[in-house]
Amino acid sequence: MKLVIPPVRSSVKQQARLWRSKRMGQHREFLTPEERARIMALQDLLIERFVEHREAVAEGQEERVRTAEAEIDRLLREKEEIEKWAAVGST
Repeated sequence: MKLVIPPVRSSVKQQARLWRSKRMGQHREFLTPEERARIMALQDLLIERFVEHREAVAEGQEERVRTAEAEIDRLLREKEEIEKWAAVGST
């Protein structure tokens, strides 16, 4: 069964980060096993946070929405940083 997360309102900043993240994914073959494991863990955490965000929006819990958005941003930054170093190492 495939988990489908409906789109949520996201900032332009988040959308740009997601696009860069997808584009940077092509450099995964240059990641160490530890970096790949961390990327996978970050992706799992991101799924959890997006689900939490969707639920908080549906329940009208603004503080929980802001907290989930901040955590999503932090996780995306960390993932982007790891992938950025992989891209640098591949050139």
